[in-house]
Amino acid sequence: MMQTVATVSEQAVLAALGTVSDPELDESLVELGFLDSVRIEDEGCVEVVLRLPTFWCAPNFAYLMALDARVATLKVPGVRQVRVVLKDHMYSDEISTGISAGLPFDEVFPGQAEGEDVGELRALFHGKAFGMRQEQLVRFLLDAGLTAEEVVGMRLDDVLDTSNASGLRLQVGSQVRLLRGGAPLARTYLERRRRLRLDEDGRARLITDRDGQPIAPSYLSEYLHTGRRQRISMTFNAVMCKGMLETRYDLHGGR
Repeated sequence: MMQTVATVSEQAVLAALGTVSDPELDESLVELGFLDSVRIEDEGCVEVVLRLPTFWCAPNFAYLMALDARVATLKVPGVRQVRVVLKDHMYSDEISTGISAGLPFDEVFPGQAEGEDVGELRALFHGKAFGMRQEQLVRFLLDAGLTAEEVVGMRLDDVLDTSNASGLRLQVGSQVRLLRGGAPLARTYLERRRRLRLDEDGRARLITDRDGQPIAPSYLSEYLHTGRRQRISMTFNAVMCKGMLETRYDLHGGR
């Protein structure tokens, strides 16, 4: 019997790539402008072309992002093969060839990794993203009138709904609160929390440190300072990278 090959949708590929983040900035590579082009070829082959703000962006960061782009694209129905091209980079050939062949970092850069484990590097960035997204959510909750005791005392089961675009529904003590504008913050935070593989039991604390340990109400303000510094640093770097990318590729047409 002849098997029907699914037609690859460019829209589906773009949606998949929209879930891939720059590991250092925790922003979508599509929103950052790092996706140059997508080309759907015959028999389920896809070419993904990436670009970065500078010629010398760290190869380990570039490798991680290119790898994630390949993995995400391979999950799209009908895609059988992905060729990732990193353009205008000092290691364009090595990364493009290695990623497209599915090679690990230490094979792409033999003798240059210096014992570096890119898995550990990824975990480091996941932790930073968790801290930034948590700080955003917690400050939103405090600004909405919740006390420090209520924030750190909440459980995963107390998050009733994050799908409503008009607000975040929470069980706070004996009351159900609808907090407008909070749903996207909560969804992003919960996803970053899952990446750290923290306890997913409904009775687990919603707000913890990166190791899943509870935070004392009296310590919450001091704890948030670390997340705030991380958020400011990552936000500044994202703005700077966007600016350099726009300048490098004249994305505003010289205006």
